[in-house]
Amino acid sequence: MNKIKLTALLAVIITIMFLTACGGKKTQTTNTDTKSGEVAPIDTAQAISGDWLIIREMSDPEKLNPIVSNDASASEITYYVFEYLLDQDRETYELIPRLSALPVVSPDNLTYTFTINKDAKFSDGKPLTGEDVILTLKIIKNPFVDAAATRNYFDMVEKAEIVDGDVYKVKFTLNKPNWRGVYTLGLFNILPKHILDPGNVTDKFTWEDLKDLKTASKNPEIQKYGDFINSPEVSREAKYLVGSGPYMFERWDTGAGVTLVRNPNYWGASKVVPNYPQKIIFKTIQDNSAALVSAKNKEIDAMYVIKPSDFYKDLENADQFNLVKAKPSEPAYSYLAWNQLNVLFQDKNVRLALSYLVDRKTIIDKVLYGDGVPIQSHIFYLNKKLLNPELPQIPYDPEKAKGLLEQAGWKDSDGDGVLDRVVNGKKKDFKFTFLSNTNPVRKQILLVVVDALKKVGIQAEVQELEWSVYLDKTKKHEFDATYSGWTSPTTPPDPYQIWHSSQSQGEGSNYISFNNKLSDSLIVAYRDEMDENKRIVMIKEWQKLIYDEQPYTFLWSGKARYIYDKRFKNTRWYNYYPSPTYNEWWVPAGAQKYTQNKNN
Repeated sequence: MNKIKLTALLAVIITIMFLTACGGKKTQTTNTDTKSGEVAPIDTAQAISGDWLIIREMSDPEKLNPIVSNDASASEITYYVFEYLLDQDRETYELIPRLSALPVVSPDNLTYTFTINKDAKFSDGKPLTGEDVILTLKIIKNPFVDAAATRNYFDMVEKAEIVDGDVYKVKFTLNKPNWRGVYTLGLFNILPKHILDPGNVTDKFTWEDLKDLKTASKNPEIQKYGDFINSPEVSREAKYLVGSGPYMFERWDTGAGVTLVRNPNYWGASKVVPNYPQKIIFKTIQDNSAALVSAKNKEIDAMYVIKPSDFYKDLENADQFNLVKAKPSEPAYSYLAWNQLNVLFQDKNVRLALSYLVDRKTIIDKVLYGDGVPIQSHIFYLNKKLLNPELPQIPYDPEKAKGLLEQAGWKDSDGDGVLDRVVNGKKKDFKFTFLSNTNPVRKQILLVVVDALKKVGIQAEVQELEWSVYLDKTKKHEFDATYSGWTSPTTPPDPYQIWHSSQSQGEGSNYISFNNKLSDSLIVAYRDEMDENKRIVMIKEWQKLIYDEQPYTFLWSGKARYIYDKRFKNTRWYNYYPSPTYNEWWVPAGAQKYTQNKNN
């Protein structure tokens, strides 16, 4: 099979994995079928379909239309329902065919022609063609659609069109060469036109009509269609959530979970990816203790263990509950984000001081049980090719922090124990609130940080919100600071989505409103540079700029912690996010719990 080799991997396969013992006790290991850090061999020789796989989710997804959703929970679910033109090998990170063969790229890198597999069909039996690809691109480029996080990657795409009347051939034209072209065009979910535009309304929208908000506003039908795509029903009702993937959306019970059912006529079952479980159920259990009880009582089959103490202590003898523990390395990182719309965080010396007040080592050792590597950049720490090695670690140093705060004008002028400064003619105390979702580990970490801040005269509190409310607040910039995380992509990195100032508008991913002209210019130059060696120099220079500015306090990249029921086979844990690919798991006939196998 032909493959496109990734020349600048953001994530690399981790060769060493470890389990940390706590309190001198021996910790039970898991996945002993393979050497530490390796992906287990494929085990599907005797595989059969059937049974259910019930997975714990901490909260409901935000939305399930993959174009307008940007939260990890939704992405994990929609992965099984919708497909890309291309896919990514979970072990090599190479691009491989999925709905389409690898594209034919013109010598000037301005056109990409994809040939869609004629076997590809949506779950309702309708063929998937270039018309569906064009519809999806028009949805993404529609400025009224809530897809700001995705749309920025498609600024370079001028149009898409059917080639020579063949609906299985679609050609994208770029307005300028872009090294990310194959990744952007190959890796977006394809939606069904016959479901989302049965009246062919979007056929009347020209690419020129969709180029920007001002132009699109001249045609009220464009906004009307955008409002339809944004509507709640399109993101949660089965009649709209129709994909070509191995599973079909069955239902979403608010507060209880999302149920997917096996697509019995999946076009790629024997050629692309398997779909062994009869159902994959993402069950919402907000309380972590209740989730652990559910796992022990066989009410759920797999879960990410939020609290390290649960993983190492409560589940020390997981085998007695017929559970297996796994610790894959999922490329991701955690950080503290400082909203620069708040006057407290507009001085980079203040932001640097705050970074000096985070005792990463103690938090990693005591709270995370050693499962974390301190980082100074968003580039995955094992990616030696792209990581800037000249960024010194910022240690816990309260005295250094005090000096920087004083340099920025923050002193306790009235002796009340809280730093203050005159801002716009009025005395302002250094007080703020960390916003967090209801995650006990994040809260525990934030409380450690709050205590350190208090010792130098900064008063901070922690406010917890349900996940959807938290997302809404952060997207609207209605917060002071927060603890959050991003996954590190396994395609070559593009900082634009998170860091370019244009992405601070609307619901873009630059939700801290970081606005730096030099950063913007470096990001754009990096995007436009076709020479990889020059891009490497640029991305390292940009990392140094972000390090100096400290809009985030980068914390650590950690290990993932999973448990799953021992009855499942072919449980391969990839160094990828998310690590498990549940459609590959299967259960022998005699061990199936929820359904009798019928080999269908």
